[in-house]
Amino acid sequence: MSTPLNRKSILELYGHACERLVRESERLLITSISRSKAFELEKVKQFPARKKLGNSSCAWLLSDLLLWCHGLWQE
Repeated sequence: MSTPLNRKSILELYGHACERLVRESERLLITSISRSKAFELEKVKQFPARKKLGNSSCAWLLSDLLLWCHGLWQE
């Protein structure tokens, strides 16, 4: 699992002072993989899990996506 230190470090590297949630459109820009590929990888635990926000909405932690892009994300 990603440690708080890893999360803080990756956010600082990209100029973010604090954690935030990222919706689908921004997730696509950050990861450059399709929605279906992200869901496929999520099923086999090779991509960060979505956080349920309501009946029909979800988001990801920005730090999880940035760590994944750097190959440092672990469940």
